[in-house]
Amino acid sequence: MWYVVRTTSLVLTFLVILLVVSVAMAKPRSSKRSPSFSSKERNPFLCDPDKLMVYKVTLATHWSRTLFPKQYPEWRPPAQWSKVIGRSHDPSYTLFRISQSSSEGFKEFTETGRSDTLDAQSQGEGGIFDEFNAPPVTAGEGKTEAEFFVDSNHSRVSLASRIVPSPDWFVGLDSFNLCIDGQWVDSVAIKVGPMDGGTDNGFTFTSPNWPSDPTEKIFRITSNMPNHPANSFYYPDLNDLPPIATFFFVKVKEYALAEIFDAVTMAPASETQTPILEDTLVQGAETPSSTTSSSVPSEKYIEQPDRDEIEDIEEQNNETLRKKSKKAGAKSKGESTKKSSLLKSLVTEYSRDERAKKNRRGRKWTNLSGPRHCMVSEWGPWSACSKSCGIGESTRTRKVLTHARRGGNPCPPLEENKWCGSSRDCSHAYFDW
Repeated sequence: MWYVVRTTSLVLTFLVILLVVSVAMAKPRSSKRSPSFSSKERNPFLCDPDKLMVYKVTLATHWSRTLFPKQYPEWRPPAQWSKVIGRSHDPSYTLFRISQSSSEGFKEFTETGRSDTLDAQSQGEGGIFDEFNAPPVTAGEGKTEAEFFVDSNHSRVSLASRIVPSPDWFVGLDSFNLCIDGQWVDSVAIKVGPMDGGTDNGFTFTSPNWPSDPTEKIFRITSNMPNHPANSFYYPDLNDLPPIATFFFVKVKEYALAEIFDAVTMAPASETQTPILEDTLVQGAETPSSTTSSSVPSEKYIEQPDRDEIEDIEEQNNETLRKKSKKAGAKSKGESTKKSSLLKSLVTEYSRDERAKKNRRGRKWTNLSGPRHCMVSEWGPWSACSKSCGIGESTRTRKVLTHARRGGNPCPPLEENKWCGSSRDCSHAYFDW
């Protein structure tokens, strides 16, 4: 009997020890799981989703006879740059990409400088967040700039500017990310060289139109690529071409999504007023102090009317009430009750009409209309050839119908040239040399 009891106590002791060891081994495992679970909740490489950034991009061009003396264009047309087209976007959008074919819209831009097809894709489509343009640079050396918006989901920017004159050459950036390791870039400078759109076979700046069939991939132009002496950028003695342009990015503004409450005066229990809670963009991260009661959230970003304007409306209504009261006081006191009711009715209607007029006038200060893009007429007829014997030029023009306003797209080129004429039109004496 004593042996059985002793055996049972040993078994129980062993089971208790086994249970303690199991619990001790289970605790470290649970502590190791918690950090991995929390790391999935927040992406450390994503910038603050409640922030909206404004960046200024500056394109500085360095195309000069000193740096690029070969075939440097000085007239008809001289060295210059087209407007800069830009898009801020998410990873799904592509304006152009090395080793890929140009889209129809980008082909149109690199060959002519026009962006009608690209502009047909509006903001919010295909991953685009903001569309922006910078004016052309009218010389080989100069600069142009523009501002644009980015947020945490659309932190990339793509830009391009056509080299004029050229077959289909341009400079640009493809999907440059302004959010690095969860932080917005304060400023950065990026030097770039020329690129070929792959849609034209021309070797020189002033080559006539010679479409590539089939089209080639976009590639970087180097000192020996294309490897042909006729190439305008062919400098076999150089290992690398000097930068022909530089893109500068500077963060200029920062907006935070904040909740703003309007001050509310509590009305009697019989007259309930519902204040409006609005989500609005506020420069910086400061939230104005305010007095609030119950509120209803609104999803729209609405600019608040000026407090002075509201006070003017109230003062005008009070003045109207005083005038009506003076007229009513001059009447008989026996009819005071009826006239008082009538007076309140008139004041209410008059105040409502005046408030409506004031509000209609007050709407003018809010710019609710979007950007107005430039509109041009159709092309006019081609002019006569500049030479009656040999190769000359023919020109056609168009006019501006509506100028751009409020950040709209600038006007496209108003003049277009093409080669014309032939040696067949020359007399036989022309060939006596």
